[in-house]
Amino acid sequence: MKNKKIEELVKLLQDNKIKNVSVYDLSTADMEKYIIISTSNKTVDSKKAADVIAATYNYTDKIEGYFKGEWIVFDFENVTLHIFLPKLREKYNLDKLYKPKKIVL
Repeated sequence: MKNKKIEELVKLLQDNKIKNVSVYDLSTADMEKYIIISTSNKTVDSKKAADVIAATYNYTDKIEGYFKGEWIVFDFENVTLHIFLPKLREKYNLDKLYKPKKIVL
């Protein structure tokens, strides 16, 4: 996924009630890699967004965390997407870890 694809994914998240979307560029000279961290207020919204993402991007791998819906993870080729409930996003605070790599789309 290039930046345009990331922008499309961010819009898709926002269109499906996913908030506070942050994108981090972890690319190196040899590899393009992005982390997207986002928040959903309800597990039902997390699962709905996950369903839309899986269908849109023909994602056939296992969707980690889907059953509970509290922390859902997609691992695309060069993008890892996290959809957290607020309490778990705050608890694990991945934003702090990746803060220097944050990008604005």
